[in-house]
Amino acid sequence: MAQQSPPSPSGYPILKNAVHFARDPFAFVEDAVAECGDIYRMQLPGIDDVFVLAHPDHFNRVLVTDVGSFGKTEDYRRAFGNGLLSVEGQQWRRQREMLQPLFYRDRIRGYTNQMVACTNRRFETWTDGESRDMETEMRDLTLEILYATLFGRRLAPGDDQELREAADGLNEWFAPSSWMLPPWVPTPARRRFKRSTKRLRREVRALLENDNTESSPNTGDGVEDPSPYNHRDPSDPAVPDLLTQLQRTREAEDTTQLTTEEIEDQLVTMVFAGHETTAAALGFTWYLLATHPDIRDRFHEELDTVLDGNPPSAADLDDLEVTERIITESLRLFPPVHTIPRRTKTDVELGGYRIPAGRELHLSIIHVHRDEEFYDEPLACRPDRWTEYFEEDLPDFAYAPFGGGRRTCIGREFALLEAKVVLATIGQQYRFDWEQTRELDLSPRVTTRTKDGIPLKIRRR
Repeated sequence: MAQQSPPSPSGYPILKNAVHFARDPFAFVEDAVAECGDIYRMQLPGIDDVFVLAHPDHFNRVLVTDVGSFGKTEDYRRAFGNGLLSVEGQQWRRQREMLQPLFYRDRIRGYTNQMVACTNRRFETWTDGESRDMETEMRDLTLEILYATLFGRRLAPGDDQELREAADGLNEWFAPSSWMLPPWVPTPARRRFKRSTKRLRREVRALLENDNTESSPNTGDGVEDPSPYNHRDPSDPAVPDLLTQLQRTREAEDTTQLTTEEIEDQLVTMVFAGHETTAAALGFTWYLLATHPDIRDRFHEELDTVLDGNPPSAADLDDLEVTERIITESLRLFPPVHTIPRRTKTDVELGGYRIPAGRELHLSIIHVHRDEEFYDEPLACRPDRWTEYFEEDLPDFAYAPFGGGRRTCIGREFALLEAKVVLATIGQQYRFDWEQTRELDLSPRVTTRTKDGIPLKIRRR
């Protein structure tokens, strides 16, 4: 095995790479790759070095060909406990097998009408000519869709702001200024994370408790109960939703049984992962459409032609080819999960370098997505690049917004369906304009975020 450690980019004597990374994490990655190559060692004060991988071949090694040598990080366990995103081995296989039927393609296409209804309720709160932050709007909308589809509950626009803030707050553990410090350092972001975790725990327990009882839209005294988890969505499909499925696993007497703690962890994971990543994809897609009027015009023309003024149905979605390419290009330029973290379980050799056991690895998805080795004009928005021939020639993991290998995102089909339905439903009624003089300033957490939101002017078509 090689004994040489990967090179480290230039830094300061004590603070090492912390200043550059905290100032602009994505720019740091680009500069580090330019200086060191597609494997480098990031040095930070107070914690072990972090090894960054920035090539599809390395992703394939970690996620497919040598997957047993790499595990999940402690940060994910802090955020998601024993949920699907953080567990490993037999526990992961058991959870995946239990949840997978909820995300089969035919099953999730049945959610189309619910997604349309939630989207209509959301944009009924908008006013022609006003500006709204689409980053926040899309997070609110995708949480409402999550409740309607997977939880079978109605969460109306404006309901339960505390829940929305708590769902968003899990991201705070991964704020760059906090993440690079030892876990015991009490930062404001980490305090927000802990408050959010407690709030979400209360919410998922309430969901489970209410799922055991006959839910009614009234409290019994003639007053409507405003609590979002006391309302079955009237369009809820007859097949069991996620809550019902999880309740059954708690009562099972075989290997499918999950503990109460596992079920709570699963719900916390779904509340966050089930809306945050799709919200990011939608927010950035609206930004790209607002800043590329020619692409926006083609998008609206396709909606008018294919849908002919009708709400999108599951049967229409395959015909929205321009919309699909726009989503694909948005996921390339702004992958919601910009980095996949892993930890080495044993000493490994990668690219001729030795990486010790127990060290954190970061697979930089966003760097590869913007690498000119794989994409002409990588920073340009060009949905038409996504032809059948281009995709066939693209190396494995040169495009990986949903990860890859056996742990490919379980919600991939759900997210793509939701993105297309929301874009089509809103795009029939509205267009958006970007009236800022600045470009987006990105600020990564678990997901790709902006520092100042995505304020867009709403124009009724």
